[in-house]
Amino acid sequence: MNVADACNATVHEYEGGADSLGPRIGKRGTSLSAEVQVRSAAEVAAMLEAGRTVPKFGLLDAMKVMRLTGDLRVLNAMAVELGCMVVKLPALDDDEGPAAAEVAEVARGFSDLMSGVVVSLADQRVTDRELREVDRQAGLLIATTQRLLASLARMNAVLHKSAPGAAP
Repeated sequence: MNVADACNATVHEYEGGADSLGPRIGKRGTSLSAEVQVRSAAEVAAMLEAGRTVPKFGLLDAMKVMRLTGDLRVLNAMAVELGCMVVKLPALDDDEGPAAAEVAEVARGFSDLMSGVVVSLADQRVTDRELREVDRQAGLLIATTQRLLASLARMNAVLHKSAPGAAP
């Protein structure tokens, strides 16, 4: 699904469609509907030639819509178009545990992920359940790694605050 189709589907498949979603992001439903309408290049050119404004669905509005709906098709379509992928991170405690414990958690997470992959590949086929489990483990590993990086960045910031100008 391309980005334009994802925007249109996200808005119009929301319960109540653009008329329901528009006011929630500070727009009239008709305006929101016009912004996400899928147009061909010829239609856009004709509108511009006629001196008409082409309504556009902006990035900040797309963020609002994704937050409100929980529908990530727009984000996923953008990622695919750019040759990337989106990995939803699981919620983790926001504690400020010691970095050594976080390093151990990343190592454990990697071990769990690889164990899941080995089990999945043992019979040369991957079931839906196995794929979901490996996907879950990969998400946990990514989230834990991000938490580790945030912890290290906090420790680095404390170092710079306590010793301004200290060697990096």
